[in-house]
Amino acid sequence: MDDLTKQLTLSKFLLQKYADIINEREQRTIGEIKSLVDGTDLSIQSLLTEFKGTYYSFNDNYAEVLPKIYKFIIDEIEYVNINFGVNYWLSAKEVLEIKVVDDEDLAVFTCSCMKALGDNKAQVIIAELENLSTHAFVSTEINGKFAIFDPAQKHEFQKFIGEKKDIIRDYAFKEHKIKKFLYRFNHERYEQFLEEE
Repeated sequence: MDDLTKQLTLSKFLLQKYADIINEREQRTIGEIKSLVDGTDLSIQSLLTEFKGTYYSFNDNYAEVLPKIYKFIIDEIEYVNINFGVNYWLSAKEVLEIKVVDDEDLAVFTCSCMKALGDNKAQVIIAELENLSTHAFVSTEINGKFAIFDPAQKHEFQKFIGEKKDIIRDYAFKEHKIKKFLYRFNHERYEQFLEEE
């Protein structure tokens, strides 16, 4: 067993050993979950200044700035599918520091960037897939069209933009299509157990 495998084995053991304590500490109320989508976060604001320019306006510049932010996210932040039985939420600062996150933290970070750019329609969606796994991504509207952004897949920006029913029908994560939406949230609302729309 090499050193990295030993470290991972020990890390997994320790996380599982203290999972109950971590899970209790990481529990969030609905209000706290909504507040995770934080466009005012200083780490996000600092990141966005590199892309927005001096005279940014949501109406005039969002459609050209968002693809640049999305490219940064898929190029710089890695998705990892990890299940240690531990629930946690990373801050934007932590996401930018370690640059390795699960799908939920990646979706919250992406949605927070979109909120910081002025997109009040962006929301994190947790969906149940056909294989009964869950997966998180972001949905919004771009120029009147429905959009899904899933940086865990590193898909091109335009891949899931179009008519809502077509996008939901065509979207898949690791070849598994959406069975139903479980819940969605942003800074303003939290909705649970939605049927597939």
